[in-house]
Amino acid sequence: MLEIIRWSTFLSTILMAGFGYSDQLRLILKNKNTEGLSSAMIWLAFWVWVSYALYGFIKKDQKIFWPNFIGAILVGFILLTFIFY
Repeated sequence: MLEIIRWSTFLSTILMAGFGYSDQLRLILKNKNTEGLSSAMIWLAFWVWVSYALYGFIKKDQKIFWPNFIGAILVGFILLTFIFY
């Protein structure tokens, strides 16, 4: 049962990072602005993604590390857009 939950967590995290944040990044780049985004919320999201990636790295749990690492990178790009736009 625990393995099913781990896989479910892995897939849902990949979907959130892969589709949720990448779509947000696409909209920012298309519209060339970050209007309507809360910088505090993006910083908090970055902290969460990095924390879980670090946890997965320390525990040597690839199903936790990789999707959260990808999420941290995508949210990091969104953070960079606050500087440019």
